[in-house]
Amino acid sequence: MDDVRVYSRALTDREIGIVSGKTARENNVYLIGSPSSAVWGTPDDLTSWINRSRCSSFVTRVLKQTYGWATDAYFKQWFQDTIPEAADYRKAFTDGTGGPHFRRIRKVADLRPGDLIAVDYNGQVANNTGHIVMVREVKGTFTGSAVFSGETQYAVEVIDCTAEPHGVYALTNYPSYPDTRMVSNVDGENFEGAGIGHMMFYASDATGEFSRYRWSVNTSKSTAEGLTVASRPIAAARVV
Repeated sequence: MDDVRVYSRALTDREIGIVSGKTARENNVYLIGSPSSAVWGTPDDLTSWINRSRCSSFVTRVLKQTYGWATDAYFKQWFQDTIPEAADYRKAFTDGTGGPHFRRIRKVADLRPGDLIAVDYNGQVANNTGHIVMVREVKGTFTGSAVFSGETQYAVEVIDCTAEPHGVYALTNYPSYPDTRMVSNVDGENFEGAGIGHMMFYASDATGEFSRYRWSVNTSKSTAEGLTVASRPIAAARVV
């Protein structure tokens, strides 16, 4: 009823889909088990933007859309796959085998917008090799929770594709480190697919290099105790 009053007319089915979020939910999907796809639409038509992918295929398609060198042939040569998995990216960043367009970034404090961070789940999660994100902004150090001696925690705003948004809606520090896909604390109302969220990455005080991570600002310290680089290796790279 409110929409009718605003527009002074009944909305079309297409407009209802946009206003209600139904179109966004259908067009932005975390996809497993089928070929990924991404359509870069036009600014004046929100319904023309489509993403059906998972974290690694989303990042790969962003790279292919952005850079002339990022072709199937490049990824096949350096990663032995046209759509590498998250663990493939992590290994290539660590070993320096990703070809001439990826330069490893060892220290968390050196991260810049556009850098890629890959977490390798090391076989611990079924049907999921890991997670890869693009840095949007390093928000600085964070000491509000889950502090570990000898490590500095950084809040990093990331762009990624996931079925599990980063955080718990409205809980403690979440409002300062939110996720665009999380709009409610009611089951079934949140979104998946591509979006912007926040992850917490730790650096060793001795070396400045990655030491562990948390999925979000709300991830417990007890969970983070098992998310060290010894258990789940982490590596970052800059596109050059």
